[in-house]
Amino acid sequence: MITTNVIQRTFHIRVDDSIGTCFTIDVADKQYIITAKHVVSGISGTQKISMFHGDQWKDIDVTLVGHCDGEIDISVLATNVLLSPNYPLPATMEGIVYGQDVYFLGFPYGMTGAIGEMNRDFPLPFVKQAILSCMYTTPTGNQLLFLDGHNNPGFSGGPVVFKEQNRHDFKVAGVISGYRYNEEPIYQGAQQLPLAYRYNTGIIITYGIRHAVELIEANPVGLSLNA
Repeated sequence: MITTNVIQRTFHIRVDDSIGTCFTIDVADKQYIITAKHVVSGISGTQKISMFHGDQWKDIDVTLVGHCDGEIDISVLATNVLLSPNYPLPATMEGIVYGQDVYFLGFPYGMTGAIGEMNRDFPLPFVKQAILSCMYTTPTGNQLLFLDGHNNPGFSGGPVVFKEQNRHDFKVAGVISGYRYNEEPIYQGAQQLPLAYRYNTGIIITYGIRHAVELIEANPVGLSLNA
């Protein structure tokens, strides 16, 4: 069962022609927006993005906190309005167990649900279940989590959440980036055509939430929860 502290922190966003998912975390009594870097790669300084609310896209002002370096597919933004209630959702992998169930939320292919005022007129995200299949830290310190599940376009930037063993509260461990695909040939009968399709292998690529927290600590400009 996905709880309110996760649902009400997950949002559907659009930046130019790029559509994806974002979510909020609170660090040092300030709120920040986390998403995939490839969704918001063109953002610098302060500008507008669109967020789906009340069955329509609405512009909000955001300020770039930072884009992660290199292949780490995470960006952090700040805004001047409180987007979500500050229900606890620790941004940490502490307590996660290799092979355990995890969940990820987002808006595949731009699809949304709706429960009206129960979610403050924001769209209800889709939720999917996966297994923490593998973990890897590169020699340069990039923290990756590989999930066994089925990702779709539109989940990019969404949160990966888990429950510590014998605990009932969710934590957010990572940010959805994409999925591993293999190119498979296309045949007409026995004849191989000069075409290929990209087969979703079921390996979901995510980056550890630690990278987002490090960006925030280097530039703590989020909206104060006590404002």
